[in-house]
Amino acid sequence: MTEKADKAVRGLEQGEYVIGIAIILAALLVSATIYIGSSGIQEAIGKVKLTAPSAPSGGSQAQPSPQAQPQPEPKQGSPKVSGLDYSNSYFKGKADAKVVLVEYSDFECPFCNRVNPTLAQLKKSYPEAKYVFRHFPLPFHPNAQKAAEAAECAGEQGKFFEMHDAMFAEQNKLSVPDLKAKAAAIGLDTAKFNSCLDSGKMASAVQSQMDEGESIGIRGTPGFLAYSTKDRSEALQSRLSTIASKLSGLGVDASVVEVEGAGFGIVFAGALPYSNFDEVMKAFN
Repeated sequence: MTEKADKAVRGLEQGEYVIGIAIILAALLVSATIYIGSSGIQEAIGKVKLTAPSAPSGGSQAQPSPQAQPQPEPKQGSPKVSGLDYSNSYFKGKADAKVVLVEYSDFECPFCNRVNPTLAQLKKSYPEAKYVFRHFPLPFHPNAQKAAEAAECAGEQGKFFEMHDAMFAEQNKLSVPDLKAKAAAIGLDTAKFNSCLDSGKMASAVQSQMDEGESIGIRGTPGFLAYSTKDRSEALQSRLSTIASKLSGLGVDASVVEVEGAGFGIVFAGALPYSNFDEVMKAFN
């Protein structure tokens, strides 16, 4: 074989080798891409957290917990809740109403603010009910505790809901100086308010309301308890169980309870659409 022909053969062999290497590298690249893609999908699936399908107003914020809270199932024998006393609570509506809706809320919670227009609409539709406000400041909201105390301090001067509205109007301004400025803006005796807020005298009152909420199954905000002050019939229990099952099926935390000394009720969470609140209120009528 001539030297020229020998070089040509070697060139062909090298070309085949390069092509072979390219094919192997391409196969490895495809495999790696598939593996990475699959890993990414698996990671994404692992991080997906299903939430309840709802209107734009839906949602709630829950307290952090080392273990996931199981969804309560409505039972034929509804659990009893006792020790509830809303006689000295801040409320709107009728004091001696047959139906009570209790809201456990956090002034720094965006969902609590989002549900306010829905509740305002509900109060117009059911003016004969009693609407109670209770504190449930979540620990990961740095200003929520003092905001709750500020509302109680304002309540001492007869302006609880004025402070309530002022704080929800500017949720990004809930530092202690901001709270004092709001107190002045709504016409409170600032010296008395500032002393009340700085002393922390209302901290225990706020804590007792949180304990109360936890005792009935409130785990996040906004959380609600709607109950009859008198009706203990199986018919009401059945209607509420149907609603609780429907909400639980949507991923909403809901359960039927029996309020000691009163009647049946339902505990549920979230800035739900008006239709859900309306359905709950209609169950008592």
